[in-house]
Amino acid sequence: MSHATLIAALILTSLSTSGEAPAPKELYRQHRWFDLQEAIKGSEAPPLYRGALASAFNDVTGAEKFLNQTIKLAPDSSDAEAAHEALANLYVRAGRYKQAVRQLDEALRIKPGNPDAENARVLFAAWSKHPDQSVGTVRSGQIHADIRNETVLLPLSIRGKTIQWFLDTGANFSMMSESEAGSLAVAIADSASKVADSVGGTTSMRTAVVDELSIGKVHLRNVAFLILPDSQEPMSDLQPGRRGLIGLPVAIALRSIGWNSNGTFTIGSASGRPKKGRKNLCFDDLTPVTRVEFDDKELDFSLDSGDQSGSQLWSRFASEFAPLLNQLGKKGTEKVTMVGGSNERETIILPELQLRVGGLKTTLRPARVFSLPVGDDYHHGLLGMDLLSQAREVRIDFASMTLELLQ
Repeated sequence: MSHATLIAALILTSLSTSGEAPAPKELYRQHRWFDLQEAIKGSEAPPLYRGALASAFNDVTGAEKFLNQTIKLAPDSSDAEAAHEALANLYVRAGRYKQAVRQLDEALRIKPGNPDAENARVLFAAWSKHPDQSVGTVRSGQIHADIRNETVLLPLSIRGKTIQWFLDTGANFSMMSESEAGSLAVAIADSASKVADSVGGTTSMRTAVVDELSIGKVHLRNVAFLILPDSQEPMSDLQPGRRGLIGLPVAIALRSIGWNSNGTFTIGSASGRPKKGRKNLCFDDLTPVTRVEFDDKELDFSLDSGDQSGSQLWSRFASEFAPLLNQLGKKGTEKVTMVGGSNERETIILPELQLRVGGLKTTLRPARVFSLPVGDDYHHGLLGMDLLSQAREVRIDFASMTLELLQ
């Protein structure tokens, strides 16, 4: 029996023993936004679920309507706390830090001492001393980017100085090194906040706000940054002028982005209008998530254009496809490097997986399966540049919430 035939048989075994579909409450708890959307379609679902879904699919008006309705119905409830936190994430993605702080204050009033909310509030409060992030008119246009070695390096301008920084949709916030901030005359502020990465590491951060930043003809103001020491990975591995990452709030502000193997980076859709069709992209709090097909089964992957170390499979994949791992998997170790440092992690290695990403058939070879604390137990894995680079062209549209890969 070939690997492909055996994998298909083992997938069918996994699916046949998976049991009944979870109830909407469980789907909400597990952050399974695509599944929750299907589960409550055509029904009168609680406003918390409807607001969470609106936020996940970047419907700001709908999210505010239903989440505020949840708060009004029971202001001191756990649902209200969850609604305040969801609104905070919604506002952070848009660079609206004053509003995010107000929402976290309300969440902490309901549940004092929540360490995650307290830590986030410290960080957002530092940025809230400045005006909100804003963006001028976003017109469709193209610039030349350095696209090689599974990276997207964007030229941008700060205070008249041109630099090249990495596009990183997996970064909740934009980042730069201390020396980069110094060369750009960007003021750095101290912060007591700590930032966690996806492998369980944490690091203390300082902050900055760049008053004006330009990418092509698009001008952004008051862009928030985390500041990392030059000695810390990933900054320690980068050359001066490249010690920076463009994170999710800036990418969202550009509304639609794309790049091709020839080095052309596109801002805005070719037609100037959002693409219509089935949404295969959503936000889980501050993380973009895309649907991936594996042998006719839909999986949820964190979308990380800054990941150069290879796509990953996480504990949810291991749980749902245990027969596949038991039959074909081999134990191994992998060094994982994030802002919190580097660690050797145990893995289970599969020879390969065929994944359909954004409509394109891609191959993950080998496929490494990590257990916690790498990743989370909500998503099946992380989709990095090793898979995105198999396309001739990549398009990410935050207006229509679609990811498209073209060959």
